[in-house]
Amino acid sequence: MTPEPQGPYNRRVRLVVEVRDDQDELELATGVFAAQGWGVRPARDGDSVTADDGYAGLVVEIPVHGSRWTARPTAVERLTSLAGRRKLDLWVRESKLIPAKSAERQTTYHVHRRVPDDLRPVLRWLAEHWIAVGGRDVRHTLHLRGEYSDEQRDQALAELAARNIGGPPFDPDTHDIRRSMGPRASGTGAADPRRDAGTIAVISATVLVCVASGILVGVLTSPWRLTALLVPAAVCWPVGAWMTSNAPPPKLVRLGCGVILTAAMTLLGWMWGRSQDTGLSGLLTGLGWVLGIGLTLIGLWYALSASWFSRNVHWFLPVLAAPLPFVMPWVGAFLHALYLEELFGVPAGAVHVGFYWQYAVAFRPLAVAVAFVLMLVALAGWARHFNVQAPVSGFFRLALILSGIVAVLTVVQLTLDDLDRAADRTMNAAAEGRRPPAYFGIRPELVCVQPVGDRTPVINGPVPTRHPVLSFQASGDTVWLWDPAPSRGEDTTRHALRVRAEDVALVLTQGKRC
Repeated sequence: MTPEPQGPYNRRVRLVVEVRDDQDELELATGVFAAQGWGVRPARDGDSVTADDGYAGLVVEIPVHGSRWTARPTAVERLTSLAGRRKLDLWVRESKLIPAKSAERQTTYHVHRRVPDDLRPVLRWLAEHWIAVGGRDVRHTLHLRGEYSDEQRDQALAELAARNIGGPPFDPDTHDIRRSMGPRASGTGAADPRRDAGTIAVISATVLVCVASGILVGVLTSPWRLTALLVPAAVCWPVGAWMTSNAPPPKLVRLGCGVILTAAMTLLGWMWGRSQDTGLSGLLTGLGWVLGIGLTLIGLWYALSASWFSRNVHWFLPVLAAPLPFVMPWVGAFLHALYLEELFGVPAGAVHVGFYWQYAVAFRPLAVAVAFVLMLVALAGWARHFNVQAPVSGFFRLALILSGIVAVLTVVQLTLDDLDRAADRTMNAAAEGRRPPAYFGIRPELVCVQPVGDRTPVINGPVPTRHPVLSFQASGDTVWLWDPAPSRGEDTTRHALRVRAEDVALVLTQGKRC
């Protein structure tokens, strides 16, 4: 059997599988596993696999994409379900997640120009600080394995002086080297969960404290609110010292790095505090939005990265975007027609609306629909990341389809509710004698009607002359008016009046009387 091409994976799971000790059965199992692109070999003496009587051991390595927490059960489920379909007599004795190789510690050296010996003390001081931030680098780096030491530095200087791969050669008289600025890694080279957890906890606490201080400065109005800045000021030096601990630069540079980081986090909190309500509920709501958007973006990454979409995005996006110039005007014209005909009783063709407003009015429901779709895709991405098992995947797909239908119906309902609210605002403004708001290019005006002749032909009349009515921008020789008087009944479409443009004069007004 020819092995199938492997898809993307980020985990490796190794399993000890016991197969019935029969040559045909072993060859069939080996061929079936190899056809999936899995690594398979007989158990060796060094594996210390003691198979039960009548069984022989195989070591199978299965690549899995997704979370490390579900990699092992996913690999076991894939193997056992495949064995069930191919009627193989086997069972999984052991499974183990193969950890990724720890990154080897290395030290990076940057080549920079030396400070001239005859430089004045003030200029030398400035030059040393400029060197620390990379201002005199010549864009030449060298990476060596292991931690920094004096012997390693001498090795780096000797290697740079002995080799030239192009450009100006390294000159010990005019060039020197410095280490990269940044946090210092653990000296052991191996990951220490407790040390990593402690570092993450300290960093998270520092970020939260700085952001909370900025929020207090933005929310409060008392001059004492500036005392909240004492906390970020107090952590400037520790933050800067940690940030530059790999190669400690001059103290002013360390303090500057700490000020930049803490000031950025405090400024973020201040902007958040200024834009939110003063109550705690507003801040919690904003935090919930940020958390929801973050989880959605991560879920989209899990769903779309290393997927069919990412491999075919070069042709899929143009195909998806091609109908938009035709669909959006149709949706916009449909919404304008609903607004005018179903709520005001005015024919859509009788009101002039710019074509670009059809795109604008259709953008909102389209954006809501896209947001719903992205949320569902993000949910599928989280399910993909955690390797939803086969028995649950069918139910999950059904739930995803039903959720899509509910999302579409929800978008339709939200759009219709938005139309009703916009129409209610316009009707209430007309009844109160105020200029009504526009609705995406439809600009009703509050006018007083003055008949030109003795008799004014009108449909659904008579024309009110004692109180203002709404007039929509006319398209042709016909003028459509809308009477806000409640005496015409609860059916708002029966408030519409149709007159000829040459029979009436319309005067802009405000108030409840003409």
